[in-house]
Amino acid sequence: MARQSTCINKAIQKDQEEFNIGVLDIYGFEIFQRNGFEQFCINFVNEKLQQIFIELTLKAEQEEYVQEGIQWTPIEYFNNKVVCDLIESKLNPPGLMSILDDVCATMHAKSEGADQTLLQKLQGQVGSHEHFSSWNKGFIVHHYAGKVTANT
Repeated sequence: MARQSTCINKAIQKDQEEFNIGVLDIYGFEIFQRNGFEQFCINFVNEKLQQIFIELTLKAEQEEYVQEGIQWTPIEYFNNKVVCDLIESKLNPPGLMSILDDVCATMHAKSEGADQTLLQKLQGQVGSHEHFSSWNKGFIVHHYAGKVTANT
């Protein structure tokens, strides 16, 4: 095995340093006439990526400017952490994923009434959240990219 590893390492070894650019291509926000769990997950990932971008670039850079005493004009931005918390929180109140998980765990034996149970629990737990609203056949998450209706 050591001989194979040595051969492979020699074959892929480079004489000079190379520069690489990585490209990540993912689905953008999906807002269709009818949005299901797949769109909910895709949109959550996009919301989370936006939050990471905000934390690593906008927020961190502006904090560094303040620490270093650099004169600059602050950039206004929407910090979407509140939307990510709405979806992923495991605390009180729980997020949409936790509520969905709870309903799925308790309704697994019978699917009858699961949609209404989910909507009732969502309304009871996060109904007053500024980035959430519900209606009789689903709910709406107010993402940074726009409002997306999720059908149950």
